[in-house]
Amino acid sequence: MSKRSRFFFTILACVLVIGLVYAAPTMAEKKKVYKLRMQILFGPDMMWQYQPFIDYCKNASDGRLIIQPFSGGQLVPDDQMMQACATGTIDIAGGAGGYWSDVIPIGATEGVLPFALRTITDVNTFYYQRGYLELCRKAYAEHGVYYLGPQMVDFAYLMAKTPVRNLEDLKKLKLRAVPNIGKVLGKLGVSAQYFPAGEVYLMISSGQLDGVIYGGSVAAESMSFQEVAPYYMTPSFNPANQNLIMSLKKYQSLPKDLQIILDMATQLENLFLQTTNWNLEFAKRRSMMEKNGLQVVEMDTALVDAIAEKAREFYKDVAAKGPYAKQAVEMMEDYMREVGYLK
Repeated sequence: MSKRSRFFFTILACVLVIGLVYAAPTMAEKKKVYKLRMQILFGPDMMWQYQPFIDYCKNASDGRLIIQPFSGGQLVPDDQMMQACATGTIDIAGGAGGYWSDVIPIGATEGVLPFALRTITDVNTFYYQRGYLELCRKAYAEHGVYYLGPQMVDFAYLMAKTPVRNLEDLKKLKLRAVPNIGKVLGKLGVSAQYFPAGEVYLMISSGQLDGVIYGGSVAAESMSFQEVAPYYMTPSFNPANQNLIMSLKKYQSLPKDLQIILDMATQLENLFLQTTNWNLEFAKRRSMMEKNGLQVVEMDTALVDAIAEKAREFYKDVAAKGPYAKQAVEMMEDYMREVGYLK
């Protein structure tokens, strides 16, 4: 090897070493333990679903990143979790964009607009291949929040005291739904309002509500909804997509390797939630059918088409609320046309 070659490779080796040293945590960072408080929408019985996220953060960081989990409402009301992350009241939140879409309009698209994205693959492709994740991060950052990523927890199904096959059946009911779906159903003359999930069982059993649009069979059974709403309507309104978000200031204060661990843990958790809930969906349905007399009812195509038509009107309402929301709706409609959901 010539002197010039030896010199070149020596310089290259030095650059690589310097790069590795720069990327690696310092000795002080290696010793420091970061404890982050995380609140999730779910009640205590469902918190086990977020254990992979917690374990990955701890193990991948060699014990330097400890996540302390809290169930829905323990630290702050669920619909205030985004603001709590922005102010640093909590560090991480597992919520849903629809809860704070009045503040961050793109949140209305993030939970997945009714009858837009329809499968687990749709959600993952739209976020990770079509640039939607980066768009969400830009929008949330303006409010002091870092958008870790999607959490496709389930699908949103209607459960009610009586079967729903057509629009007339639906109009007779008073329902609990997240704001997005409630606004769409409102365009059809259906009463659908948001109430905290923990209050819904009593509201149905006491006659204040006739049904709920919440999640799939795993989530429904955890809330015992099948006991008061024994009819389970298909198809689902949309994938029940939630998110993991955190204080932008807190995220930026962490060493780079811990930031990467949080991003990777979010993707791991997303995959775990998707496969776990879909794997259990039909087994849980059968269990509720056997134990509680649950009946699965298919809604008429005409009803599904009517809801989808009003959903498209709602997309326009959302797009008018801000530039990020407008871009998100355009991206979603482009995707829907490409895969054949929208003509």
